[in-house]
Parts: sequence; C-alpha cells; structure tokens
Amino acid sequence: MRGIGWVVLYQDNLSGRIFNVWINEHDVSHLAGCNPILIMDVFEHAFMLDYGLKRADYIEAFFKNIDWSAADSRMEAIKK
Repeated sequence: MRGIGWVVLYQDNLSGRIFNVWINEHDVSHLAGCNPILIMDVFEHAFMLDYGLKRADYIEAFFKNIDWSAADSRMEAIKK
C-alpha cells in the first residue's frame, strides 16, 4: 500500500464505472464528475490506538465491516 491518506472508491457519473483513487490531502485531489462510494482512511490516527503498527490488520478489519448494501445504495442513487 502506498502510504498515508485515503483510498476512495468512486463512480463516474457519466459512464457508471467504478474505480479506486488515492488521495493524499482531504481538501484536494477529488475527481470532478465522480461520486465517492466508499472511503478508507489510512492515516495513522485511524488505526494506531487499536492496531498499533499493524496497518494490514486494520485494513482487513475495515473490509470485514463494510456494509456493502449501503455502498450499493450509493451507486443506485447515482443511476437514478
């Protein structure tokens, strides 16, 4: 994994395609014409208290706890 920042699963408003983007700063780099479907914070403050230096364990727990129906509903809202 690249480092600190956020990973965003976006959906393109025109094509409907989904793709991942790395964002280093919260106030820049967001893509115009795309809506975020799912965002994972990978800055140290997101996992250090619970996981220490075990970022991989944090990422694994993150994926186990995704509410995919909520993510899917965000995509459905874009399709309408």
